[in-house]
Amino acid sequence: MARGKKTKRRTIARQGGEPVGADAAPGAVREVPAPAVEAPAPVVEEIAPERPERTDRTVTQTIFGGEDAELPDPQDAKAVVAKMDAEAEEALAKLRRTFELSLEQRGPDDASTLRARADIAMALWQMGRLDEAIEIEEELVADSTRVLGPEHPEVLTARANLASSYWTAGRAEQAIEIEEAVLADAERILGVDSLATLTARANLAFSYSTTGRKADAVDMQRQVVADRERVLEPDDPDTLDARANLASACWSADLVDEAIETEERILDESRRIHGADHLDTLQARAALASSYRITGRMEDGVALQDVVIAESERLLGHDHPATVAARKTRDLNPVEPPQ
Repeated sequence: MARGKKTKRRTIARQGGEPVGADAAPGAVREVPAPAVEAPAPVVEEIAPERPERTDRTVTQTIFGGEDAELPDPQDAKAVVAKMDAEAEEALAKLRRTFELSLEQRGPDDASTLRARADIAMALWQMGRLDEAIEIEEELVADSTRVLGPEHPEVLTARANLASSYWTAGRAEQAIEIEEAVLADAERILGVDSLATLTARANLAFSYSTTGRKADAVDMQRQVVADRERVLEPDDPDTLDARANLASACWSADLVDEAIETEERILDESRRIHGADHLDTLQARAALASSYRITGRMEDGVALQDVVIAESERLLGHDHPATVAARKTRDLNPVEPPQ
């Protein structure tokens, strides 16, 4: 279950027709979808990968409960990273060749050329080369606005992608300024029930959360959940992810009762939508067990943690890192809180 994942659209959105790709991304996704036209290549949504730590024989693996474990790596981690870097450079070179070909054949203002530049910026962003990505995206916003007009949906996407890069680079206030404007424009141009508008609001809510605007973040996350419940299908997993972001915002704002209530509903909904054996359900159960313990409900937390252990052993195996972490968590948290 995604909480606060940063994603961007790989290409600028196409004009006309239905929105490209899955507009309602998990939780606080960072994209503003826009309508699409006939296009030679589909849009692919991406999540910025967390780059592995460059160690000799270990890797850091995230496991249930939000803990990390330094685990032995059967391969040399440096070799794995080197292979990933080489593949990324090769992909970037192909994108640059596509851009150069489109520039030569169609000119700088053609939609295909603009999309090719957006692809390059996306690849650079994923590789952590933020300064280069931002330089391209700033130019892309200016050129798209000049060519298409300030209210074109593709311009909204370009602006949202620039905001995401600003945020990733630590320029949160600049990101929020753009995201507030994108949300207002999306509501006006696309409508309040557009999936693009819902996504823009989720993006902004997440930015508020990460810059200390806790009350604003909670209010907006509540609206995101309400809007997705109204607009999407009842069992849409994106609504479940929006609730996860709301719970996170409530915890940040010390709204403990609302956070627990939201997490309990997440677990109930995950069981109903995904099934009891789905890993999202297991993760939701582990998160709720931790929340119970944090708030002093030790018996409830330990009882639920025992279920997490049993389910982890059954679904993942006795020696899986998540199972090991679940047992460790249980041992570190007695039924009676420390005096």
